[in-house]
Parts: sequence; C-alpha cells; structure tokens
Amino acid sequence: MPVSRDAFKLGLTMMIFLALLLAVLIFLAPRGAGDMVFKVRYPVSKLSTVLKPGGQVQCGGLKVGTITKVAIDEVADPQNGHKSLFTVITFKVQSSLGLRDDCRIVPVGLLLGEGGSLVIQDRGVGRELAAGSTVRGTPVADLSSLMQTLSGQLDPKDPTSLLAMAKSQLDASDAKSLLGKIHKSLDDINAVTRNISNDFDPQQKSALLAKLHVVMDNFNQTTGSLREQMDRSANLSMLNKLHNTLDKLQEGIQTVADMLRDNREPITQTVANVRETSEIVDKQIAARIAEQLDPATATSLMARVHTVVERLEMSLKDINSITGTTREIVVLNREQITAMIGNLKETSDHLNATAEEVRASPWRLFYRPTAQESAEAQTLDVARTFSRAATRLNDTAARLQALDGAVPAKDPRLAEIRYQLQEVFVDFQKAEQALWEKLKVK
Repeated sequence: MPVSRDAFKLGLTMMIFLALLLAVLIFLAPRGAGDMVFKVRYPVSKLSTVLKPGGQVQCGGLKVGTITKVAIDEVADPQNGHKSLFTVITFKVQSSLGLRDDCRIVPVGLLLGEGGSLVIQDRGVGRELAAGSTVRGTPVADLSSLMQTLSGQLDPKDPTSLLAMAKSQLDASDAKSLLGKIHKSLDDINAVTRNISNDFDPQQKSALLAKLHVVMDNFNQTTGSLREQMDRSANLSMLNKLHNTLDKLQEGIQTVADMLRDNREPITQTVANVRETSEIVDKQIAARIAEQLDPATATSLMARVHTVVERLEMSLKDINSITGTTREIVVLNREQITAMIGNLKETSDHLNATAEEVRASPWRLFYRPTAQESAEAQTLDVARTFSRAATRLNDTAARLQALDGAVPAKDPRLAEIRYQLQEVFVDFQKAEQALWEKLKVK
C-alpha cells in the first residue's frame, strides 16, 4: 500500500512538472505570426544575407511576422524584356502595420551563424498593399559582402583592385609610376646641384653659403620663437594662453552643466509645457480653425462667408435688374413724367395763389362781393394770371438754359422745350394784354 501511494505521488508530480513546462514553453513562444501574406524580391547579385523559412520579420524592434518561403524566380523587365534572377521571399505580417507600395524592407544577417531576418524600416506613404502583393526590397551590405568587397580590393591579380593600383604606383622600374617619377625628380635635383657645384667659383660659393647661413639663422630664430611660444612655463606664451582659454572654456561648460543639473526639473517642466501647448495648438486650435475654414461644413465661418457673398451677388443682380427696369420706365415714359411734374407744379402754383388770396381776404369765403368788389377781384385775377404766366416763362427758360450745350441741337427734348416756350410766351402775351386792358378801363 505505501509503495503504490508513492508511485501515485511520483506520477502526479511528473504530470504537474510537464504541465508547468508546457505552460512555460507556450509563454516563451515568439508572438507576431502575422495574418497577411506579402512578397519581397531582391536581385540575386545584391543579396548575400542568408534567409530561411521561419525567420523573423521585425519592425521597431518587435517581431511582427515570420518568413514562410524563400525561392529564386526569373522575372522579365517590363521595359526591355530582359530576364533577371530575383530572390523572392514570402512572409506573413500583422495587417495592422498597413504596408504601402513604397515601404522599405531590408535583410539583416547575424554576425555569427546563419538565419537572417527582414526588418521593416518604413511602412511608406503610398497606396496600401493588398494581400499577396510583391514589393521591391532594399538590399544592404552585410559583413560577408563587405569582406568580399575588401578581398576583391586586396586581390593582386585584379588590375582594377586597390592593392594592384598601389603596387603599380610603387614600381620603381616603371617611369610612369609615382615612385618612378620621384626617382626621376631626385635625379634631376642631383644633376642641378652637381651643375651648381661645377659652375660656381669659390666667391660665388661663399656668397651662396653666406645667404644659406642667413636663411638658416632666420629659420633657427623662427623655431626658437615657436619654441618659446610653446613653453608652458612662460606666462605670455601662446601655449599658456591656449591653456588658460581652455580652462575658462571648461569652467563655463561646467557652470552650464551645473545650471542644467540644478534646474533639471524646471527645464523638464518647461519642455513638457511647450509640448502640451503644441499639442493643444495642433489638436484643438488648429482643428477648430480648419473646421471653420472648411467650406464643406454648413456651420463653418467659410461656408457662411460664401453664403453671404452669394446673397450679396444675388442682391446686386436684383439691384441691377431694378435699375435697368427703372431706366426703361424713365426712357419710355419721359414725356409723361415731365408732364406730370409740370402738372404738379401748376397745381402747387394754384394752391399757393389760393392760399395767398384767402390769407389776404378771408371774408370772401363767407361774403358775396358787390359789383365794384367783383371788378377789383377780376383785376386781381388778371394780375395773378400775368404773374403765373411770367413764372411759367421763367421755368421754361431755365429748363432751356440747363439743356443748352448738354444735348445736341437736334435733340427732340430741346425741340419740345422750345415749343413749350413758345406756348408759354403766347400765354404771357395774352395775360399781359388782358392786364393792360383792365388797367385802361380803370
């Protein structure tokens, strides 16, 4: 009985251990398998990174998918029809990335071992890719390609390599090489110095040596001054001044560092306030301004301005229509309007005369005059008729004077005023004759 109980405990312990191991493996399993399939292709000549199915697809330091297939396909160029080999890599990524047709995907290999990965450096800003689409990859140089390039440059058998070019330039037997040209220049210098030694007499040699001594003395003086300026112990030396300047610069930098260290929290708070302000301006103020400037929104300021401008344009059209109609009415009814104004003036003159007569003799409204008073009233009526005729004559003459020079001589309005002036003048003569007859009777 105790043996079977120990076996049961051992079996239960092993089952619990296996369950915990399975849970740990599930917990540590890589995430980001992806739910959309895409393809990326690289020219065979430019891809040296080893990629295998099951490799990771990374973006921003996180795994967002896996490589499912790596194959080599022959693809024809749509422009010239030339076929080239491409390495086509099929991978699955998360659809939430939203890859575009101008995304940047580069292969990254490991420093040790095989099995590289794809890194999405930029998802792009173009048209969003559909599932199964193929994009052009961006090949980058890895360690193996760099080593291959370096070995190619150090290949002495390749005449275009860096090592072959260096060896050709250091070949003294070749007159066109750099070392051959240096040897030739040194031979020329030796020939010149030999000719100088042979051609100059002892006096010229002495003068030349004296000048050479002067040059060397000046050179020694210059080097001595430079040595003094490089002496750290001298207070006025250039090196000492440079050290003092660097010390003061170091003190200033230390002061600035101390100020930044002492005011780290206020500076951080200031930067946070600036960030909050920019976010408010970007998300609230700018959004509201954009909303008010959107003519598609009926309640925006720009839409209201457009409405006001349209209404103003309609009002101007109505005013133009009204003024045009008024102009047509005035043109078509000019004679009637002129006659109406004349009748109104004549009526006003009659009313003024009646008012003056009533003010002068109000008793005539309630009393029947005698024969003598009637005769006197007739005389006054004739005088008033003469006065009205004179007033009409003055008004017509004023209208004629106003149009004189403003309209052509053959204008019908001018002819009409002249005709009215003749009629008014005839009435004036009749009123004048009647007044003289009344005065003669008296």
